[in-house]
Amino acid sequence: FNASVHSDTPSVIRGDLIKLFCIITVEGAALDPDDMAFDVSWFAVHSFGLDKAPVLLSSLDRKGIVNTAERDWKSGLSLERVSVLEFLLQVHGSEDQDFGNYYCSVTPWVKSPTGSWQKEAEIQSKPIFITVKMDVLNAFKYPLLIGVGLSTVIGLLSCLIGYCSSHWCCKKEVQETRRERRRLMSMEMD
Repeated sequence: FNASVHSDTPSVIRGDLIKLFCIITVEGAALDPDDMAFDVSWFAVHSFGLDKAPVLLSSLDRKGIVNTAERDWKSGLSLERVSVLEFLLQVHGSEDQDFGNYYCSVTPWVKSPTGSWQKEAEIQSKPIFITVKMDVLNAFKYPLLIGVGLSTVIGLLSCLIGYCSSHWCCKKEVQETRRERRRLMSMEMD
C-alpha cells in the first residue's frame, strides 16, 4: 500500500474551501475492494517547515466513524470517503492559521481467507504545503470606503460651517457714505 496527498488548490484566499485528497494505491496482488478497509487520519504541521509537532485534525476508522479534533479557530473540518481508495478532507472557511503542511496516515486492514481482519503496517503520505492568503481588496475595502465617506462628509460640513459663519455671524454692517459729487468751480477772478 502507498498513500499520497493531492490538492487542486494548494494556495487559497482566506475564507475559501481547501480540498485535500488522500489517495491510496495498492501494490502487488489485486485485492477485492470488499476485502480492504482503512483507518485514515489527517495531520497538520502549522509552520513553514516540519519543525513543530503534528496536530491531529480528523480521523475516519474502517467502520466509517469520523472523529474531528476541537480547534481554537473558526474554520470547520469534514472528512469523507469518496471511493474505496480515496478520502477527502475539507477545510471550510479557511483562516490564516490553516496554513502549513498536511499529510494523511493510513492503516490498512485486509480480510484474510479465513474471514478475519488483519491490521497492516501504518503508512504516511508526503506532506503538501497549503498557503492561505489574505484578500487585500476585501480586507481594505470597508475601511477605505468608510474613510473616504467620512472625509467627504467632514469636508462638506466644514465648508458649510465656514459659509454660514461668514454669511451670518461675522458680517459687519458697513455704512456706505455717499459722497456728493460736486463740480469743481472754476476759479476765475472777476
